[in-house]
Amino acid sequence: MSDSVKTINCKNCGAPVTSEICPFCGSMTGLDTLTADMEYPVLECKEANIGFWTVAFPAVFAIGFGYAGLVMPVMMFITKDQLDIPGTFAGFSVLFFLPFALVGIVATVFTVIPIYRYLMLKIKGKEIYGTVYGYCDDKVMLNNRPAQVVKILVQSPEGPRFIMYQMGTTDHPYGINTKIGLRVYKDMFMIEKKKTSMEW
Repeated sequence: MSDSVKTINCKNCGAPVTSEICPFCGSMTGLDTLTADMEYPVLECKEANIGFWTVAFPAVFAIGFGYAGLVMPVMMFITKDQLDIPGTFAGFSVLFFLPFALVGIVATVFTVIPIYRYLMLKIKGKEIYGTVYGYCDDKVMLNNRPAQVVKILVQSPEGPRFIMYQMGTTDHPYGINTKIGLRVYKDMFMIEKKKTSMEW
C-alpha cells in the first residue's frame, strides 16, 4: 500500500473517501488498491489455492528432480555390481545428484503446503463471507505477468479486518464490492468456489 493516502469525494454521495468502497453509501469510489487507505488492520493470510501454478507446476519439478536426485543414485548403488561401477564412483555420483534432490524436496514442499491447507480448511474450516475491495500486483510473475492479490474485508471476532489473498493467477475473477464465500481456520483462508444451479 502507498504511504501517501489519496483522498477523493465519492461520486455518489460526495463524502470524502480514502478507500475503494465508500463507507457511507457503499458505492465504488474508483480508487486504486495501491493508493487506498487500510481502514482496518490486516490479518495474516495463508492461502489454500489448488491450481496449476500452485500445485501442478511445482509437482512437475518435484517428480522430475526428485526422481533424478533420489531414485537414480539409489538405483546406481543397487546395480553398481551388475554395471561394474566402482564404489567410489557411485559415492561421488551422490554429490552430483544432490542439487537435483534438493530442488525436488523444495518443490515437494511447495506442492504439499496448499494441499495440506486445503484439507485442513475442508475438515476444520468455518464458512464466512467477505467483501472484495480491490486487486493489486503480487511480487510473483506468471508468464511474465504479475499474479494478483485480492483485498477482502472480513468480519473477525475482533471486528472488521482485511486479508490480502494471493490468488495464484493473473485474473480478476471477482467484482469489486461483491460478496464471496470463504473458509477460515486459524490463519488459513480459502475462497469457496461454489457452483450455482439453475432452476428451470
